[in-house]
Amino acid sequence: MKTDLYTKIVLTIIAVALTINLLKGSATPAQADGRHYVSVPLNADGSLNVTIKNTQDVMKVSISDIDPYAFRNVTPLEVKVRN
Repeated sequence: MKTDLYTKIVLTIIAVALTINLLKGSATPAQADGRHYVSVPLNADGSLNVTIKNTQDVMKVSISDIDPYAFRNVTPLEVKVRN
C-alpha cells in the first residue's frame, strides 16, 4: 500500500510540474538566441538588386561579424557588376 501511495504522489508531482512547464512555455515564445534573421526579396529569376550609393571610395567589406552558421544551408550568389 505504501508503494502505491508513493507512486501516486510522485506521478502527481511530475504531472503538475509538466503542466506548469507547458503553461510557462506557451506564454512566452521560444527564441534560440538574440539574433534576428530576415528574408531578402529576390527577383523572379533569383537575382538581387543592390544599389551602392557612394562609388567614389573603396568599399571595405568585412564578414567577421557574421554568424558562421547563418549561411550553412545556402549556395553562393553569382555577382555581376554593371556600370
